[in-house]
Amino acid sequence: MAILKVLVGPKVDLDTCGTLLCAVLGTYPRPLIMDLQIEVCRTGHASEADLADPSVLCIEVGGSGRVEEGNFDHHEAGGPTASATLQALAFYEHALGVILQSVEGDEEYDRNIAVDLHINLGDLIKLVMYIDQLDTEGPQSFGARKEGFYLSDLFSGMLLTERDPAKQVRNGFVLLLESLERGWDPFEPLDDERFDEDLHPEWVRWLKAKVENNRLLAETIERASWGETGSGRRLAWLESNFFGAPGALYGHGAEIAVVFNPRFGNPPVWKFTVAGNSVVVTPALERLNALESGWGGPATGTILGSPREGSSLTLEQVVEVVRETL
Repeated sequence: MAILKVLVGPKVDLDTCGTLLCAVLGTYPRPLIMDLQIEVCRTGHASEADLADPSVLCIEVGGSGRVEEGNFDHHEAGGPTASATLQALAFYEHALGVILQSVEGDEEYDRNIAVDLHINLGDLIKLVMYIDQLDTEGPQSFGARKEGFYLSDLFSGMLLTERDPAKQVRNGFVLLLESLERGWDPFEPLDDERFDEDLHPEWVRWLKAKVENNRLLAETIERASWGETGSGRRLAWLESNFFGAPGALYGHGAEIAVVFNPRFGNPPVWKFTVAGNSVVVTPALERLNALESGWGGPATGTILGSPREGSSLTLEQVVEVVRETL
């Protein structure tokens, strides 16, 4: 049995699982994928030994630009701007093309496993581009979307019901594989006929959790505080531990959102997100890092996060920095 060691940061998201998907499909032949044992470890930053070991897959835990060593990150200064998933697709592009073509021509597969691996390369590329846009530009970049549930909603519901990061990574990996096998378009809502409640009761549970999260988030948004930054940007700030708070604030007119989650992760830590709706928020980075080191964000500059190990700042302090610098 093949064993893959994967290091991930405190926050598991679609970019984490998309990177793992590309790496696995681009590295292992189909028979090994069926029995692949994925060992997931969570860390704030990988050790230099792990970053230098190509057999260890490091996802958003350092080593930006060192893809040849199995490191995919875009949160370090001077590093790549593309999402980790897009970096992985580019790195494994040749291998993915060869492997997926051979899989498409193979009609033998085992119905006892969750995924057939009959995957279209075009569907994989579309999925990667969706994850890249979502991760680097935010959900608001998709504009008005059709009503219905999307693959990202299903993934978010999974994160809400499963708190173990290792299980989140494995669940997300399998979900993305199944979405490819079923030919789902991540840019479109899921069709009812493709959603089999009897076959996947956990999917229904995930979506119910997402619906409830959205309901509670809508109630929480009513308690948001509002103001303006020094440059006249409409600013909103909020304490919330619900998924999607920045996007919900954008929907109510915020140009810049500050969200404080006092119970982020497991074990829970204080977590801040400073996000701009097509607004660059990096001018606040220097001041925030002067108060406590470890603040950062992707090279797109539209989102900042507090240190991965947790923040010691107050919501009032962060809002004051944002007011004065943005």
